[in-house]
Amino acid sequence: MGIGCAPAKENGDNNSYIKPFPSDINNSLALPQQKAPPRDIQSIQLHPKGNPSGAPILQLNSQEKLVLSFDYLGEESRQFRLQISHRTQNWEKSSITPSTYLDSFSRSYIQSAKESFSQHTSYWHVEHEFPGKLRPVVSGNYLMEIYSYNSGELLFSIPFFITENKGSLNTRIERLYSKRDDGRPIDQPFGTFRYPDFVEYPQFDLSMSFVQNRFWGRMKKAGFLDTIDPGQLHGHLRRKHAYIGNYEFKILNLKNLSPNGQEIIEYNPSQTPPAILLRRDSQNLDISTQNRSASFYGNPLDTRNSEYARVKFSLETNSSITPASDIYIVGHFNNWMINSFNKMRYDNKERLWKGEALIKQGQYAYKYVLIRSNRVDDLSLDQSFLSTQQEYLTFIYFKDPDKNFDRILKIKRTVQQ
Repeated sequence: MGIGCAPAKENGDNNSYIKPFPSDINNSLALPQQKAPPRDIQSIQLHPKGNPSGAPILQLNSQEKLVLSFDYLGEESRQFRLQISHRTQNWEKSSITPSTYLDSFSRSYIQSAKESFSQHTSYWHVEHEFPGKLRPVVSGNYLMEIYSYNSGELLFSIPFFITENKGSLNTRIERLYSKRDDGRPIDQPFGTFRYPDFVEYPQFDLSMSFVQNRFWGRMKKAGFLDTIDPGQLHGHLRRKHAYIGNYEFKILNLKNLSPNGQEIIEYNPSQTPPAILLRRDSQNLDISTQNRSASFYGNPLDTRNSEYARVKFSLETNSSITPASDIYIVGHFNNWMINSFNKMRYDNKERLWKGEALIKQGQYAYKYVLIRSNRVDDLSLDQSFLSTQQEYLTFIYFKDPDKNFDRILKIKRTVQQ
């Protein structure tokens, strides 16, 4: 039976839950199908066992495991239930039934949780290895859903992938300059897939998709495919759909919460949770010159002594950003999801944007984004001239003509310096 912790009232104050954001928002970093967690669930991670920085990918019929972990803030025990659902390439629910994509059970119970030793904020660390009794038997896109055992409420969801690892796949990234009005380079992915013999009609049944930096909401299908070479599928994104080649992040090092004169300038342990004030960020400016990749960050410390802090951000913008703008902080600490708790407000007196997030000790990538006409603008507030390492994943989907669902035959990781 699952063990966790909860506030005195399970449903509690409605203010402890993420307020809905318009479902028609475009250009989101996360999937529209993902459910944001309540405020008392933090530090959600899903990664291969033994590889905390790895993407949530399993090979079908292997002994590989994913580790799901999260923290539940509070002092009382609580139980959780886990379900998964098979999805189409476009993340809609598959037409196949659970009896087709699961070997037996349709749900599972999280069985381990450890109480923290934190002196300021009490929480339980929940950790669960997958698959266990709940075992998928087909490849494809999946959505993992975590429910409250008592109320049946869906608390949050997170995607993962199962590949058959069939065929061979190579991806190269062509970086092009002077193709955009803003001067940014673009990365154009090209893939070549040698498909297995059981694929009879590759031009109809195979497709190729690319995703940058594990922003699953930004996955793009190859706009050009050809099978001119026997046994091979070639595909690439058209230039107008290529990715930004210097997509930037800011790095937040919270391994130590003490003021360091660089990022953290104030620390107030008398509050619960402790409050931290960060040095202000400036639009189009970053004093750090380190080479960065988002996939190497997003790692909360997993010791039970780790603390949470209420981290206060501030951002200085130029006159093109009006006080009425909608600015949000997104990062690994909120799974790159836009929610009202991380919305910034403009301080007229200090002429700064201010916002905050509840964050566990660790190291994270983050950025500031604008919402304009229900569309995420994640470039206007960037520094835009530094070099950041980009990670690309290439997916080969196979529309099974007999079983009528989307299989994943191969996934390839490529890093562009």
